[in-house]
Amino acid sequence: MNSDEKISKTIHSFREVNKFFYRQMWQHANELGVTIVQLHILKILSEEPDLSLQELTKKMNTSKSTVSSTVDRLVKANYIERERSKEDRRAIVLNLTKLGEHKEKEGHALFFKRLSKLGDISEEDVENLLSLHQLIIEKINVTGDEKNDR
Repeated sequence: MNSDEKISKTIHSFREVNKFFYRQMWQHANELGVTIVQLHILKILSEEPDLSLQELTKKMNTSKSTVSSTVDRLVKANYIERERSKEDRRAIVLNLTKLGEHKEKEGHALFFKRLSKLGDISEEDVENLLSLHQLIIEKINVTGDEKNDR
């Protein structure tokens, strides 16, 4: 196999895996009655409460308008609430409500149930896969790319 074939097959493999993960995530969110973006916001806020809209937008690596409109829908659904920051009374932070905490936990459990067959992969195979991923990252990383990772 020549170099171009290796590159094409590697890219194709990642696309196929990504497609299957995306399909699972879409079905997963659909079963919970939320969107993938809403589910992502619930997950982030469960791990890091008291985030401002700007901080949440950075973590999601998407546009502020997308995050803002999604947050509005989550507030209306009573999954998250806007509160005054305890550190800076002028700032507004986002937190999960009890209903939001329940939805996030339900989502977490369902996600791992949906992907439970991945647990059948041997530890050695997982370690090999992770090593290969790291090797690919090192091979395609271009000096200066780390600036875009922030």
